[in-house]
Amino acid sequence: MASLDSLKQGLDRAWDNLHTGWQSLVDRAAQAITRFRPGEPRADDTEDSLALARISPGWGLMAAEIRESDDEVTVRLEIPGMNPEEFDIDAQDDLLRVRGEKHAAREETRGTYHVTERAYGRFERVLQLPARVDSDGARADYRRGVLTIRLPKHPSAVSRRISVSSR
Repeated sequence: MASLDSLKQGLDRAWDNLHTGWQSLVDRAAQAITRFRPGEPRADDTEDSLALARISPGWGLMAAEIRESDDEVTVRLEIPGMNPEEFDIDAQDDLLRVRGEKHAAREETRGTYHVTERAYGRFERVLQLPARVDSDGARADYRRGVLTIRLPKHPSAVSRRISVSSR
């Protein structure tokens, strides 16, 4: 009976560790998973691109990287397949919202078998920033599928060195 109890305790510990690890993974990845909703057809859409958009997954990974320096916050998002004018970006206090719409484009029409792991449609990603930012001085750049947004910190969020005088 003692060996059965120790086996049960070992399984309980293993299950607890698995559960804790899974929860940690879900918590870290939850912000990167982005929902893509079907967009409105455009005049230049072909039947192939519309069919591709219909079968695309409704969820996609939009990896982000946030870095903070003394005077600014830099956000980089991997969003390939877009044009710079297709982004709608706004920042307020310590939140950054990036919206847009990815349109399907089919380059090859040979064969009948097709697998797609890229999502198409309207998306919105909201990121919690490590400090309040001043959106008036924000700059954005899009190159090689990576959107880089530089946001100066709000004056109240910028740290400054305080010297101590002796009396």
